[in-house]
Amino acid sequence: MKELYNCLQDGKLGLFESPTGTGKSLSLICGALKWLIDHEKWKKQELTSIIAEIDNKIKNCEKPSDNWFTVQTEQIELNTQRQPLQDKLNALLEYESEREKFKKIVESKKAAQTKTIGKIKRQPTTKFTESNKTKGIDSDVCDTEKDLILEDALSNSESSEEENTEEPLFKNTKIFFCSRTHSQLTQFVHELKRSPYSQDISVVPISSRQNYCINKSVKRLKHISLINETCLQLQRKKTTVKKEKDLKKLKTASGCPFVPGDQKLLMAEVLTNIQDVEEIVQKGQENNTCPYYGSRKSLQSGQLILVPYNSILHKSTRDSLGIDLKGNVLIIDEAHNLLDAIEGMHSSIITGRNLLHCYSQLSQYQKRFEALFSAKSILHLGQLSFCLKKLLTLFGATTRSHPKDEIDKTVTPKLYKIEEFELLTEIDTVNIFKLLEFVKTSKLIHKLQGFVEQYGNSIKINEQKIKKSGITEFLNSIKNKDTSTQETASIANVPDNNEDQTSNPLMAIVSFLECLKSSCTDGRICVLPGTTIGQGIIKFLLLNPAAHFHDIVRDARSVVLAGGTMEPMSEFIDQLFLMAGAMPDRIMTFSCDHVIPKENIISNVVIRGPTGVEFEFNFHNRQDTKLLDELGRALLNLCNIVPAGIVIFFPSYNYEDIVFKHLDKSGIISKISVKKRIYREPKLASQVNAILEQYAHSIKNPQSPCNGSLLFSVVGGKLSEGLNFSDNLGRCIIVVGLPYPNIKSPELQEKMKYLNEHVKPDAGNSFYENSCMKAVNQCIGRSVRHINDYSTVVLLDKRYRHKVKVLPQWIQRSVTINDSFGSVIGNIAKFFSAKRTKTV
Repeated sequence: MKELYNCLQDGKLGLFESPTGTGKSLSLICGALKWLIDHEKWKKQELTSIIAEIDNKIKNCEKPSDNWFTVQTEQIELNTQRQPLQDKLNALLEYESEREKFKKIVESKKAAQTKTIGKIKRQPTTKFTESNKTKGIDSDVCDTEKDLILEDALSNSESSEEENTEEPLFKNTKIFFCSRTHSQLTQFVHELKRSPYSQDISVVPISSRQNYCINKSVKRLKHISLINETCLQLQRKKTTVKKEKDLKKLKTASGCPFVPGDQKLLMAEVLTNIQDVEEIVQKGQENNTCPYYGSRKSLQSGQLILVPYNSILHKSTRDSLGIDLKGNVLIIDEAHNLLDAIEGMHSSIITGRNLLHCYSQLSQYQKRFEALFSAKSILHLGQLSFCLKKLLTLFGATTRSHPKDEIDKTVTPKLYKIEEFELLTEIDTVNIFKLLEFVKTSKLIHKLQGFVEQYGNSIKINEQKIKKSGITEFLNSIKNKDTSTQETASIANVPDNNEDQTSNPLMAIVSFLECLKSSCTDGRICVLPGTTIGQGIIKFLLLNPAAHFHDIVRDARSVVLAGGTMEPMSEFIDQLFLMAGAMPDRIMTFSCDHVIPKENIISNVVIRGPTGVEFEFNFHNRQDTKLLDELGRALLNLCNIVPAGIVIFFPSYNYEDIVFKHLDKSGIISKISVKKRIYREPKLASQVNAILEQYAHSIKNPQSPCNGSLLFSVVGGKLSEGLNFSDNLGRCIIVVGLPYPNIKSPELQEKMKYLNEHVKPDAGNSFYENSCMKAVNQCIGRSVRHINDYSTVVLLDKRYRHKVKVLPQWIQRSVTINDSFGSVIGNIAKFFSAKRTKTV
């Protein structure tokens, strides 16, 4: 806490490492909020003392003097200096009194509620009719052709945002606390409520419309970009009331019924009580007002702002939310994967299917409304179609191709620099910046979605199994999902990350074109042809995450990266802070040890198995039957001596499948099943909770002779990060092999080459080693979650004996390198025997 306080006070860039269970969240809260309260007090005192000093000088000037002209001039100068300072102090005092006003609003609401219980009981019916009304309204959002026409750049005024453009006299200092997921921020809110500062701080959780929207007909759109577009579109509409005789012509064109609503009351609720996103949504529903805009309007008065990664790390999102980092503090929690996260959110992927669908939609849309478009709109739509045609040529395809057409075998995977790619595809002839500006101002994504919804289902689709044109394929893709035609079924072949974009492929295309605005040295484009045109992939890879961190380092007073395992810290210093333009003397690091006693964890590097076969799970040996049999014997031995839960991590889903099938075939699985109930990590995220519940249930309620469960998991999978295998859920963590990424991958080779050229000569190799060991450290970190927890770590591969120095500090102190498997079993048996004696 002291180190954090000093870091914020001195405006430094801090790297803080604190293992899980050491009270990281609460330490961050207390250290940062104590500094914030002190800083605000100091600002007020400084203003007051400067004004008092000027007042003294003015008083001295009032004394009788012969040189009245000089005195008068001095008084005017002092008053000119004093006025802006006094205005600033008044604004500060007004800001302080605002919180009291908000408290009174909440109190008066509570008082009113107790008096009008009857009214509140009747409220749900009103709410029901409101939501019904909304359905009626929103179902007509795309009901008229007028709504499908592209908007002119001049008419694009986002009046719905209602942002105050005037610069306020006083801006309070804010701490932006950022974490990866919505659930991690919810946990943080619970910790905040326990802190000693819970009554003194205004906390505002910022989230997307997807999480905050209470308009059911908008929320059902599911895709974030569509929700955003529809929300803004709704608010531009004005309610029109027509005479009864015009009833047939009546077009319902109303804004969202939840905007504005009683936003002042919701803001008062947000700023006076610490609440998470779900609680604010509930308050919004109770008050019939929009939680999304309520939280955004609260942002200016908030002191601690909770935001997900995307909202801070993506500049356009940051700007659209009105997040200003100048002079403020940014704390990024769970920052161990920050470099990957920035790369991920600024990388993009499109498929041949996306390109064909998008071209089909655009050409049909343009054909229908061309007569109503301005010349500028026709020009830009032509440019967009030109880009799509040219991108298809990378797969040897044309706009008449079908997604199921096979790609010519002469087309091979290739990697391009941005300028090479643009010259090859000839899209350097198009001004991408102006084209993207047109897509944004004309609301093309929203209009095209409306067109698809309105006309897609009304056209009959020929179900003959013949080769079809791109347009027919497009019509088939937007047909109801329950049809089982050949074309609809083929959608299942699209990669998972593009699933939700098949009906609105323009979003993926725009995201890819946005990436082409990057600096030429910072990114690469990878063309990966599939077996068919539809499966072909074009990827943009960001190689320099620091390019998107430069503004943050420059503007923020202080940036703190915190995590349970931040090693190797040199990676953050070299690849993020220094490359983003930070001075070396502005960077500080802090690392603290684990709170668990040394005797509560033992780690074993296992060189060979029970019959002496060496464990080396490299790429060549992985499918060696002798090695797999030895692994089976080792697991069987460990299951016999380890109580409760064991989690075993494999380098990939594919290898986990190979091992499981081999052990099942050789009968090892049935032998292990006598002692442990066996579970496997599912590939679908939706099934994870169910598997975890079953795993935990069979540990808590073991059926004799079983004494627990064994969970087969994958490094970097859904169970290797963010989950707690505390106490009996993880008495032993086993890691099989070293999860190195595929060295032959052109993407990895390009990244390593880039680091060698731009960071230092061996940076590429260090990155390769680190990406493996960081993943292992995350798996190990799942085991011990609090001070009284105890666990064992077993690393099955002889290569780990050279990796001890890159393991977490708290693991290093208990590592034993075992040449024989017998000594491993002896160590673990003694460890659990001592724990049993202690508990008895």
